[in-house]
Formats: sequence, C-alpha cells, structure tokens
Amino acid sequence: MFIEIDGWMAKLRFSACHFIPNHPKCGCLHGHTYAISVRIEGEQKGEFIIDFEIVKGIVNGICDRLDHKVMVAEKDPRLRIEKKEGVSIEVIESKKRYVLPAEDIVFLPIKSVSAEDLCKYFSAGIAKELKANGADNIKKINVRVDEGIGQGAGCELGRSE
Repeated sequence: MFIEIDGWMAKLRFSACHFIPNHPKCGCLHGHTYAISVRIEGEQKGEFIIDFEIVKGIVNGICDRLDHKVMVAEKDPRLRIEKKEGVSIEVIESKKRYVLPAEDIVFLPIKSVSAEDLCKYFSAGIAKELKANGADNIKKINVRVDEGIGQGAGCELGRSE
C-alpha cells in the first residue's frame, strides 16, 4: 500500500538559485522553481499509512529552508569556499568567483546541487523526520525533485537506509 503527493498540485515547491561547476550551460548561476513529489509505501496503521498533512509539513519545512536562496554544495570538490565577511565561492577549474551575502546562501551537505543530489538530500531529510515522528510502518520512501514541469530526478530509500 502507498500514498502519493504530487509536488506541483500540492504546492510542495520552492524557488532557488544554483550552478553546476564547469558545466557548459548549467555552470552559470541560474534558478528554478522546484517541486517535490513523494510516494510512501508501508503498512496501514489505523486509518492511514501516514497522514498526508504530516508528510506535507515535513517537505514544506525543507522547502522553506531553501526557498529564495542560493544553494551551494558544501562537499563539492570543484569549489573553494571561504566564509568571512560574506561568502566567497570560487570554481576551481574555471576560476569563476562569486561573492554573496551569507544570509542569501544555504550550504547543503552534498557533493552537487543537481536534481539527483537534491533528491537524496530531500529523501534523507524526510526519512529522518518520519522516524522522529515514530512512523515505524514505512517500508519505502520515493522522492522526485523536478526542476520545472516535466523534468526531474527520483530516488528511493528503503527501511534499512
């Protein structure tokens, strides 16, 4: 059994800026409106597998932290990040350099801000919050991160992950 929430229809969205270092097109600072869709498989406890509102609250919490920010992958080996009096981010191979106010940036503990790595970030965050809410009946969490309508990346986490 499963529940599904469509990020576009349920308004599980955020707008943010990012760049993929040294990519011919995505290497420039640019933005997207992202939507996060979730499918949760598990055993029904009482009326629900899990209440839709709990899942939407968790996803919206993550979206709110990223909304209208510049997302930077803290573990990206192609970046040199200096945090003092604002933030300086240098793309090592291309020698691009961005200087941004610290309050405009959200550093993510991932290697890239691709849809694939953002998907893993959301999946881990959702799994952690579900576990904290005592959702021990969940078997799988599927997350899709869309970078606009019609294109995105998905991933799945099982109970053991």
